[in-house]
Amino acid sequence: MNIYKYIDYNFGSRYILDINRVHSNIFSVNIINVFVGFIKLVLVVSFISIFCTESWANALDKEFNNPTQKKIPSKIKEPEESLVNSNEIQVREKDGVLQSSEFEVIDLYQKSNVKEKIDYSHCASYYKQASLNLGNGIYAIKLKDGSIVGYSPTRPKSNSIIKYDPFVGLFLANGKIDSKYTYELSDIDDYATSRELASTGINGAKPGRFQTYQTGFLKYAQFSIPTQKNGVISNICYKIYGLGVGGNGFIEKLYIDRFLSQDKPYYGDIGARFEIIDEEHATFMVQFSDPFFPNNPFKRGDVIISINDIAPKDWAEFELLVADLPFNEMASVKIRRGEEVKNLSVKVGRRYGGMLLADSFLERFDFDISNDFIVQRVPKSGPFSKLKRGDRILFINDIDMRYFKVKNRKERNSLLIELFTKIQGNQVDFLEQKNLEKHKQESIGVKSRDIIEQFQSKGSLQDNKSGFYRKLSENIQDFEAKNDEETTKMQKHLNNNNNKNMLNDNLHSFGGDGVLREHGTFSMHTIYDIYGSDIQEVKKKKRERIKEYEELVEYGGVMTFLIDRQGFQFRVTLE
Repeated sequence: MNIYKYIDYNFGSRYILDINRVHSNIFSVNIINVFVGFIKLVLVVSFISIFCTESWANALDKEFNNPTQKKIPSKIKEPEESLVNSNEIQVREKDGVLQSSEFEVIDLYQKSNVKEKIDYSHCASYYKQASLNLGNGIYAIKLKDGSIVGYSPTRPKSNSIIKYDPFVGLFLANGKIDSKYTYELSDIDDYATSRELASTGINGAKPGRFQTYQTGFLKYAQFSIPTQKNGVISNICYKIYGLGVGGNGFIEKLYIDRFLSQDKPYYGDIGARFEIIDEEHATFMVQFSDPFFPNNPFKRGDVIISINDIAPKDWAEFELLVADLPFNEMASVKIRRGEEVKNLSVKVGRRYGGMLLADSFLERFDFDISNDFIVQRVPKSGPFSKLKRGDRILFINDIDMRYFKVKNRKERNSLLIELFTKIQGNQVDFLEQKNLEKHKQESIGVKSRDIIEQFQSKGSLQDNKSGFYRKLSENIQDFEAKNDEETTKMQKHLNNNNNKNMLNDNLHSFGGDGVLREHGTFSMHTIYDIYGSDIQEVKKKKRERIKEYEELVEYGGVMTFLIDRQGFQFRVTLE
């Protein structure tokens, strides 16, 4: 007799007994064949019994009459009390298995005859009644709270969309589903990880098994068979564990709940993009750093120790921690930079690019350029508002953009984010060096003033303004000024060499032949900015402007574009 399991899409799992085999044993057996078979069986058993009995009796008689064999009286074994009273056992069903009240598995039939058969056709029918067709092959499902949610990597062209998250592709729709059927969204539990589930969608339902949890916004949970976009992963028809995205992936409840809880999609930003350098030890490093992010303290290579005294245990927790940082609040970030541990403070901003969106650090400005670096769209305000549509970008700082040949927007964004990260690193180095020099000069100034005051006080005691101590103090002041000048010149030379090397490092991969050649920047030094934001001539002398520009580029303190506008070349400094 077989046990079969089927699914009732309203009430869950039930079990039925297949009695066809019983009927066949009672009503379909040929009586004559049974009678003949029985006679044959009796004859064979009788023959074997006679033969075995005679042989066994002879052997026993021989052993008993053996004079060397020691005789041991036999004992009668008392019958053991039955350990199980069948009248007191209460059989019950639990998770598809029959169990007794003593938690002993009761196998009513041979194990080979016990089969599990799940009918998922009802789940496919349930999906059609609990989903909304938005057109163009896009569906959305209705949850128990009445929300109609779906997934699309691009915003669906439907008037029913009332909220869309371009970072992860989730959307909320408004529509009418003429059915009482809804889905109950659940966290992945023990049942989901140990039992067979169903991947269900508009194209039907198929059995499969859970594979891995979701480990990031785009690092989806995995199922053993392909999932349908906006299909569901379920154990019974109405209880689901996630929303299908295609491939073998699906989005878990945690990320769907985050989307539904927000009035508008929000992801916190601290001015950097990160990468995993040691997954086992949850070590994350700054990969790209945004020079347009206000007061950005990060540079490439910074290793994150903690954020607001929280050390994330994995990438999923790290992503959610940064994304959930409150807007405009200060975040405390502990990092390791080389061998030094630093405590940084950064004002939390809002993400404008990344995940499913392009990310070049320009998205916040509504500013766009083509693959050959010609301006396509200009914002009404901000640093890029000085440019015009059609301007061709020739240089960004001392990097010749005409050298780079990119094939598509993805390569263009990769080039820009790499270049901007280099510039941001120079800015961080510049600020650190500036603060170090300032501290050093303040320290030297304090010591010098103390010495001068001592000499001057001694000179005043002698009431001789042109005396020995007065002249000595004046000589010290002259020496200090000359020393500062020599130190500044030497520091400029070192910084110039270091910054050029840092700017050129790792940018060669975007070049046509794989090598970033040294280009002269005479055009940058000989073409002067005669245009301001109000198209007025700058009043400073050329020599002063050259010196200021060279110092700023040398220290990485600004970002400057050299552009060509209808044959005229001039420089625009971003402020």
